[in-house]
Amino acid sequence: MLEEPWSLAPQLEKERLQKIASLLIQVRGEVIDRHEPEIGDTRLSLGMRAYECCRSRIIYKYNEGEWPWLSILTFQGRFTFAIDGVPVRFSRNDPKHLPDRKLIPSQEGSIQMSMFEGHNEYSALRWFLVIDTPYDLPVEHAFFIGYSEHNEIICKWEIPLVDTVPVVGAVHDNKPQAVNVPPAKAKLKLVKIIDVDSRKNDK
Repeated sequence: MLEEPWSLAPQLEKERLQKIASLLIQVRGEVIDRHEPEIGDTRLSLGMRAYECCRSRIIYKYNEGEWPWLSILTFQGRFTFAIDGVPVRFSRNDPKHLPDRKLIPSQEGSIQMSMFEGHNEYSALRWFLVIDTPYDLPVEHAFFIGYSEHNEIICKWEIPLVDTVPVVGAVHDNKPQAVNVPPAKAKLKLVKIIDVDSRKNDK
């Protein structure tokens, strides 16, 4: 088994993988901090929120343009981003038992993979950033893994968490502009007035 993804696909540079890993680890930590079982949060709700928040944060980084090597191939469904053109997905699983259904690439990912055929013998690998940790605990282990279409691990690199590159947003001096908010329109509730004397006369 090979250990260095960049030896199979030069686009998968070590620093790039660390930046993506750091981003996902940070987001998962933020989501776990907000997990409140006492108000009804469940394992399912935590998992869905963590996935959606990670997906949204990757899209945000792409739109921000700070990482020119990052692109999005599939926004919905089998969410797939690309590192300098190489399709990548993420998952929280035991790396040895990734569900077979996850190995099915999105249509866009499949097309992108086919573009490397003839140029790289490992173009058919399914690349995943896999977080291996209990669902409600901070990340303990993270791996960048290349799977064959038959779910065989061809390349597995454990991302050193102590060396992950911190993801820091740009600091701007611009202060938010004040916004004029129109006052809410007061609504008078109409109350029907009953003539007591007329009610007496009706009896």
